[in-house]
Amino acid sequence: MSSDRDGSNRPDTHRSGRPIRRASRRGVIALGATGLLAGCLVTSEEEGSDTRQTDDGASGDGSDGGGGGSSEDGGSEGDSGSDDADESTPDEVGPDGSGLVVTDATVLGVNEGGGRTTVRARLTVENAGRFEYGVVEFRVDAYATPAGTDEREAVGFEYDTERFTGDDRFDGSRPRRFTVEITFPDDRTNVRPDPDRYAVDAAVRRAEPI
Repeated sequence: MSSDRDGSNRPDTHRSGRPIRRASRRGVIALGATGLLAGCLVTSEEEGSDTRQTDDGASGDGSDGGGGGSSEDGGSEGDSGSDDADESTPDEVGPDGSGLVVTDATVLGVNEGGGRTTVRARLTVENAGRFEYGVVEFRVDAYATPAGTDEREAVGFEYDTERFTGDDRFDGSRPRRFTVEITFPDDRTNVRPDPDRYAVDAAVRRAEPI
């Protein structure tokens, strides 16, 4: 009776009354071996993936290094191209870039004859630019100034072209003076032919450097 009470001679049973099956020692060892093998496979795969990632990163660094080398080569080519640029003397220079300045325009005399009036003027011009010129063209405008007023009546204009030889080119060493005549019909104005009643303006139209 005592053996029944402590259950030493009874088969193991669950609370539901069903017998409990215990795994044999051999089965436990087999399961453990299978788990170890599975763990080895996972570990080897992980190590393989790490190795592939490291190789990829190394190849990426190599490609970046190659790109940096090509960009440096491009920069050196750009620098060599800029050194080859040369500035040449232009064939013609406009009024704003010529450096020629009309410093004075003076009426020397006014004459009438044959139904026309001629105003003779003198221009003083300085070369403050960096070129020497062989041809310079001016436009000179004449104005009549009626007595007792400050108004100016435009009566005519003339284009004047001055040429310089190689031995006497127009440089900045000294001012140059030119005489210009502007002729127009008498009926342009009622102002009498007096130098004090006329004025002139002059401007550079073009200049050709030598």
